[in-house]
Amino acid sequence: MHAVTVKIDRVQLVSWAPQGRTPPRVKGFQVTRDSFVRSQTTIPTYERCRHYESKENDAKIYWQYWRQKAWLKAWKITMVADDSTGLSYDEIDAVLRHCKFWHFLTIEVAIDFSHSTGVNRDFVRRHAVFGKSRRRA
Repeated sequence: MHAVTVKIDRVQLVSWAPQGRTPPRVKGFQVTRDSFVRSQTTIPTYERCRHYESKENDAKIYWQYWRQKAWLKAWKITMVADDSTGLSYDEIDAVLRHCKFWHFLTIEVAIDFSHSTGVNRDFVRRHAVFGKSRRRA
């Protein structure tokens, strides 16, 4: 086992799509639900969300579509990894092949340390800083 293992844990992206296009079938995933999205803020964003589950592991995709504001991209896609494997290139590619003019909003990584590194719960509590990072001049 490696001392440090880094895996892609969560990816969010937006993409252009033709007007009225619904999310496609995604290789290796099955649709489990397609539902209306409850508004979580005062500004409505997307009307529907299609839920996919991997046929091979616990990875999930949440594909939001039917935008409610013209300034939003047609699709907002969130991919959540299986905890043990992370998101693979093939899983991400299976989504991106259906997208045009896409760009990432968020890429979250999981960093796992083996016991030999000395990074344990106490170390993290003493030294870790959590929150959003921002560039500074």
